[in-house]
Amino acid sequence: MITSLSKVEASPQVLLDLNRKHWGIEIMHRNKDVFLGEDACTSRKDAAPHNIFILNNLVLAVLKSVSRSPTKALEYFQHDKNRAIRLCS
Repeated sequence: MITSLSKVEASPQVLLDLNRKHWGIEIMHRNKDVFLGEDACTSRKDAAPHNIFILNNLVLAVLKSVSRSPTKALEYFQHDKNRAIRLCS
């Protein structure tokens, strides 16, 4: 790993923690883009970007409540789409 930390600051545990935090953020962005198509969204009018951000976070929270795997969570909702509505009410 390339870092600007000194040898004292860059203990193995610190480097591991930094690496895990980085990939945790990357996975969140991947899920938003792959499963929710966030990068393809071109709405820029008024509050649309903010509203889409909020809705995407809500969807990810609902998916996580079912499974750590977004794919498995989507499969869970595929057979009965009202399950998601029941979770939110």
